[in-house]
Amino acid sequence: MIISKTIPVRYAAGLLIAAFSVFNTDLAAQRTSADIISADYSKPLDLPVSLSGNYGELRATHFHAGLDFRVGGVSGAPVKAVKDGYISRLSVSPTGYGNAVYITHPDGTTTVYGHLHSFSQKIERWIRERQYEAESFSVNLTPDPSQFPVRRGEQIGRAGNTGSSGGPHLHFEIRDTKTEIPLNPQRVSAYSIADNVAPTIERVAIYGISSADALPSVSFIRSFTPTEKIGVISVPDTFYIAVAGVDRMAGTGARLAISEYLYSLEDEEIFSFRAEDIPFSKGRYVNSLVEYPQKVNFKRQMVKSWVEPGTSLRDHISSRNSGLFILNDDAERTVKVELKDHAGNRVFKSFRVKRDVSVRPKPYDSLAIAKGTLMPWFLPNFYENGSLRLILPAGTLYRSILFYADSISSADSEYPVWVVNSESVPLHSGAEISFRTFVPENLRDRAYIARVDEKGRLSYRGGEWRGERLYASLAEFGTYTVAIDTIPPVVNLSLLQGANIASASYITATLYDEASGISSIAAYVDGKWIIPQYDPKSRRVHLLLDRERLEGRGIKRELILNVKDGRGNITETKRSFIW
Repeated sequence: MIISKTIPVRYAAGLLIAAFSVFNTDLAAQRTSADIISADYSKPLDLPVSLSGNYGELRATHFHAGLDFRVGGVSGAPVKAVKDGYISRLSVSPTGYGNAVYITHPDGTTTVYGHLHSFSQKIERWIRERQYEAESFSVNLTPDPSQFPVRRGEQIGRAGNTGSSGGPHLHFEIRDTKTEIPLNPQRVSAYSIADNVAPTIERVAIYGISSADALPSVSFIRSFTPTEKIGVISVPDTFYIAVAGVDRMAGTGARLAISEYLYSLEDEEIFSFRAEDIPFSKGRYVNSLVEYPQKVNFKRQMVKSWVEPGTSLRDHISSRNSGLFILNDDAERTVKVELKDHAGNRVFKSFRVKRDVSVRPKPYDSLAIAKGTLMPWFLPNFYENGSLRLILPAGTLYRSILFYADSISSADSEYPVWVVNSESVPLHSGAEISFRTFVPENLRDRAYIARVDEKGRLSYRGGEWRGERLYASLAEFGTYTVAIDTIPPVVNLSLLQGANIASASYITATLYDEASGISSIAAYVDGKWIIPQYDPKSRRVHLLLDRERLEGRGIKRELILNVKDGRGNITETKRSFIW
């Protein structure tokens, strides 16, 4: 039996006007990057400026909020405060920004220094005291404003590779202190960063669209590179385009962000987007900006002109006809694409189009509509069929969709396996998936919901029992099932039994968990908690040996290391050693 709380297609369009007032209102006044421009910011590194990442890049679930400064591929370059102020926040985490310093300045901005290898000595001592107090490696601390005043040029740490970093570098941001909105460092700081290289248009794609306001039907028309000879392209009367572009700078091979996208028809602007001053709360809306099937299927970030109704990026977009190109006759027309970088360099590409009535998006047929379930983007949606239940709050979808779900048999799983719609349809936050299934009482706390990839591999999505249903958050459509994790983590400790490590400052262990992942690490020497510095990228943890915490020298000691996975399986490892 299928239960679906939705509305008929014919009523969907009539409710759109009211929906816009709910989902596209931003009442909070904010300063922009253009409001705060000062040459009083020094650079955070005494190195020639070379970027591995820049402001506004289109990431998986957010817009890159700062500049990534290269440091020569090794950790250790001194990092300095760019302006007078005080340290307002310090964080240590195995993910995200890793070791990070936040400095608040009198001009109403806060600068952020992420992925640090280490902090300055006075900061490091204070953080460690807080870690010992909390018995936690991960801490998020807010010192008193009088505790750590800093002067411009004062060293606060060293650049590194901590947290979710892809290599040694410094991640640097400038935020508006009041709103926490990340500002464009190149504009705010007036940094002189040499860039005379224009962006590159890598690919343009054209899509026909119909019923954009109710249940959009989209058809791929064609794509091409700027060097292809394409002639006049036949298009339907309503279409949109998507463009992949990249910026370059001399002295770095990095693929950098486009600052501004502008698309026009016969010199009339149809769409423009500037990647600037976007709040963190709107970061995931990057998936409403890009042509998501291209991202999923080809790993291409293509910014599309169609402004989907459920987006919250309208304050950063200028559009006509919601970014749709509309042709009212059969005359040839010129479409122009223009991309700009942060230095003002630009590139253009023009191509000719002509309306062709034989080229039109394939509409949903009556059989597809009967089989599927309409889910309007502006309403809460509820779906239940067999063991599967989905809850999609209003705002989870960027556009209305025709939803499908099918159970499939699997020889590798004794639990239900469901294909939940298409992974090429993006989801925002807040959705839930659940399964009603029987799991023996002794295994219930080991059960979890997993996503299944095309090779049958499982990825952990968590699990919480509510009665006879197992729930987890749903971040993307795809194939899902229930799995059981009874296998504790694998722990390979570098310390041999009875070893003399008198000169060591830490003990290393490598951790691995195939199913639910590492959840927590606790280490004790002679019954005293010690700091486990965990790096998920390398799967290594450094267990710090602190002379101020562990009394005596050259004596026999006992280490106990407990590693827990996401389903509560624990591996306990013990070693005696001399230190």
